[in-house]
Amino acid sequence: MTEDAIARLMEDRARALAAIILTRRGDLTISETSQEAGLDFHVTIAREDKPMRLIFGVLIKGIPSPLTIEQADRVLGPTMGQFQGMRKFTYPVCLFFFTLREDQAFFSWLAEPALIGDAPKLVHHREPHCVQLTDELLGRVVDRIVGWYDAVEAVLIV
Repeated sequence: MTEDAIARLMEDRARALAAIILTRRGDLTISETSQEAGLDFHVTIAREDKPMRLIFGVLIKGIPSPLTIEQADRVLGPTMGQFQGMRKFTYPVCLFFFTLREDQAFFSWLAEPALIGDAPKLVHHREPHCVQLTDELLGRVVDRIVGWYDAVEAVLIV
């Protein structure tokens, strides 16, 4: 098997793992993005009570060998640099990072939703701050994104 074929298989496996994690929740719908978007998935949060579409982006990376969180942060340094070179996103974006031999899953914000005072902001990170990706963490991430969109709605709709 060629190196390109192995890389493609790893990429496909990482995308499949991300899809499994995201679709465990009934309120999330994933869609593939175009290559120009620079992301792997757009994820829509189902909220019928909101007039806005709640969306966040996911960039997916994977490597074969297991890592510690500190090692994951070091490995992802160049990815963060590439992300900074892209356009600034106007919606939350996160990074899912998998070690494919051990099925470890890590999470880091790329464009983190934040409230400064009552003002919704997006903090574009220059360095990764990986944590273990669990269903509980994903729940907190979704809640944070929904809260950020609530603040955006309050600013936009009067």
